[in-house]
Amino acid sequence: MKWRAVFKVLPHQPFFMAGKRTTTRIPLLKSDCYRSVYFKHPPAHEPLERPAASLQHFEIHNRCIWKNRADAHRLDFYLVFLVIAGEGTHRMGLHEHDLRKNMLCFVGPNVISSWDWTGDDHRGYFVSFSDDFFNTGRNDKQFLSRLPFFQIDGQAVLHLSDEQASQYASLFRFMEGEYAHRRAHSDEVLRSCLHALVHKAHAEYPSETSSQAPRDRSGLRLLEAFTDLYSRDFEPIQQGKMIRIRKMSDYAAALGVSQNHLNDTVRALTGHSAGQLVRIRLVKQATMCLMHSDKTVSEIAYLLGYEDPSYFARFYKSQTGKAPSDVVKSA
Repeated sequence: MKWRAVFKVLPHQPFFMAGKRTTTRIPLLKSDCYRSVYFKHPPAHEPLERPAASLQHFEIHNRCIWKNRADAHRLDFYLVFLVIAGEGTHRMGLHEHDLRKNMLCFVGPNVISSWDWTGDDHRGYFVSFSDDFFNTGRNDKQFLSRLPFFQIDGQAVLHLSDEQASQYASLFRFMEGEYAHRRAHSDEVLRSCLHALVHKAHAEYPSETSSQAPRDRSGLRLLEAFTDLYSRDFEPIQQGKMIRIRKMSDYAAALGVSQNHLNDTVRALTGHSAGQLVRIRLVKQATMCLMHSDKTVSEIAYLLGYEDPSYFARFYKSQTGKAPSDVVKSA
C-alpha cells in the first residue's frame, strides 16, 4: 500500500465550481444539515437516535447517494470515504485530487472541500463521525487532530491495491450492517471498527523519521504535546476571531521544559525548529485564507494576529516568495 502523490498542489487557486471563485462565506456544514449538500436521495438508514444534548455523531452510508457535485464547504465533523468505482476531482484543503477506483480518502473538520464527479457509477462507502464519538473511552483526546491525513495540507488519499480495497470494503460493510440493525451495543461495536480503520490507515502512512534510529519516546511525547498546544492557538480563526501565537519561551514554559530543549527535541524529530513549525502552520493558514476568503488582506492579517498588514505582507513574502495581494489576484 502506498501513499502516492496523486494530488495537484493549488497554491494560487481557490476552491471553485464552474471556473468561478467562491466569493461568499464558505459554509460550515454540521452533522444535522449536511445531507442537503451531499445526498441526491435519502439514505437507506436513518442516523442513530441520540439524546438531544448529545454532541456525538456517527453515520455510514453507500457513496452512490452522493451528488455528482458540491460547492466549497467545510464540515464540523470527520469524513472517511472509500472509492470502489467512479472518477472525479475532489478538492480537500490545499490540494486537488484526481480520484478513482481503490482510493481511501480523508476530510477533517474545517478543511475546505468540494468535488465534481463524472458519470453516475459512484460506488463505495463513507463514514462520518464526530471527535466526541471517536474519543469516548480514550485518554488521548487529541489523537484525531494530529493525524497527518486530516490536516489541510496532508496527503488525504490512500491508494489501494484490489486486495487492500477489498479488506477496507469488508470493514465498511460490517459497519453498515451494524449501523442498520441498531443493537444494544452498536455504538461500541461501530467505535471499535472505526478505531481499527483509522489506526490501520495511520500505521500505513509514511513517516519521514521511519528510517531513523529508534525514537526517543519522551521526545515524541513532547513533540505531540507541543503540536497540540500551538494547534489550539489557531482554533479561534474558525469562528472568525483573531489568533494569538505565543512566544516559544511561553510554549516551553507551558510544557515544563527549557526553550533550548524544546527546540533541540523538535528539530531532531522533524528537521525544523519549534518556531519554524509554528511559522509553517501560520503560512498554510494564511494561504488558505487568501485563496478562499472574501476578506481583504488587511482583515486576514488581523485575524492572523498582525495588526500591521505591511508586517504580515513582509512575513508572508519572506516565507513564500509571493506577496499576499498576488495570491488573492491569482485566485
